[in-house]
Amino acid sequence: MTPIVSSNLITIIVVAAFIALVVPQIVLTLWFMWIVRQRTREFLSRNELRSNAAKVPAEVILCLRGCDATLDDVFAGLASQSHQAWRLRVVVDSEDDAAWQVAQAAVAQLEATGASWWGSVIEPLNCWPDRGSLKCASLRQALRSLAAETRVVALIDADSVVHRDWLLTMVDECLRPGVGAVSGNRWYAPDHDSPAAVVRAIWNAGAIVQMTTFGIPWGGSLAVRREAIDDCRWADVIETTLCEDTALAKPLAEAGWAYRFVPALLAIDRDDDIALGPLTRWITRQLLTARLHHPAWPLVATHGIVTSLALAAATAGFAYTWLTGQRSATWLFVTALVVYELVNMGLLVVIAETARTAVHDRTSPPRSLTPDRCLRWLALIPMTQWVYGLAIARSMTARWVEWRGVVYTIDGSPPTATVSIVHPPLAKPTPTPAH
Repeated sequence: MTPIVSSNLITIIVVAAFIALVVPQIVLTLWFMWIVRQRTREFLSRNELRSNAAKVPAEVILCLRGCDATLDDVFAGLASQSHQAWRLRVVVDSEDDAAWQVAQAAVAQLEATGASWWGSVIEPLNCWPDRGSLKCASLRQALRSLAAETRVVALIDADSVVHRDWLLTMVDECLRPGVGAVSGNRWYAPDHDSPAAVVRAIWNAGAIVQMTTFGIPWGGSLAVRREAIDDCRWADVIETTLCEDTALAKPLAEAGWAYRFVPALLAIDRDDDIALGPLTRWITRQLLTARLHHPAWPLVATHGIVTSLALAAATAGFAYTWLTGQRSATWLFVTALVVYELVNMGLLVVIAETARTAVHDRTSPPRSLTPDRCLRWLALIPMTQWVYGLAIARSMTARWVEWRGVVYTIDGSPPTATVSIVHPPLAKPTPTPAH
């Protein structure tokens, strides 16, 4: 085959593409590292002041559908909180849901032995909505019946096991001047490094960088000031949305309140039990919520598309130059791709170690990426990029999504898109990951 594109032009294209891919990722990673280190220093400087927030009235809302394997541990973690003035609100999809009896039993047992909350309410969702997700409907139900004295509302996911000072930290950080909402994020540290779990961890590491730098809240550990809830009319906003967290950022900013990521609230997830199929669907749903509700979606989508196209172009370029006999150009593609993935691995190590600094005082912090683990994770970076590309494509074209056994249709286009429930739901809610 006669070459159509000269080797010199190929070299220029490859070098330019490499720089265009690597430089933004390095900048975002350094920005993430700076944010985490600065806020960790600020957090540590407030250690002696944090106890002043212990008596600020707060409510913790836990919305349940299906019984997560970690649910008992979630309740146990809540029962041991150091915060002194708070109520527990649990909203379950129905009294027939498997989580209903588990929640009732766990709360009763913990209250008998001295739970940290002042009071608790376990209630079913009054009625299933036609629009918006069930989780948003449960949250709206709880938000409309807050105690008059409540100043901070905290949300927790059914698979988020929190440490003793979780709520105290949330309340203290949320009441800082100008701050309307704070959240942590999830860090995946799979115990056995199964391939799909590593792919999830690699993707999530990149997602944490984007969520931190682009100001995307995480609902698994989210606190919102009462005044901010009222000012931005959050309960009304989530009436037609799929998710509550990505739908908070824009109205919060428009109401004049700041969102703040708190590195100390990182939740460590050691789960290995996931397959690539469910993982791809899970990543698709995470991206879909950003597409539907967050103003930073164009930046997220651009990153995903460019990364995926670069990998596809490198593969095509390798094949083309090999078939046309341009061996020097072929090795250029191979070298560029290898160096690119090595740079990605280096950035992944930086992100992981930065996350470790934020939770270094935990009784069981995430493991370091040792050389042998780095090699294993490096081998799975290309697979992660292909999964990411597929999930980006699906999220951009999705007209429906399934979440815990319920199918939702997406009507219209962002920012005015609405989410509707398809009746009847599937027979059983799906297990984690669900939020």
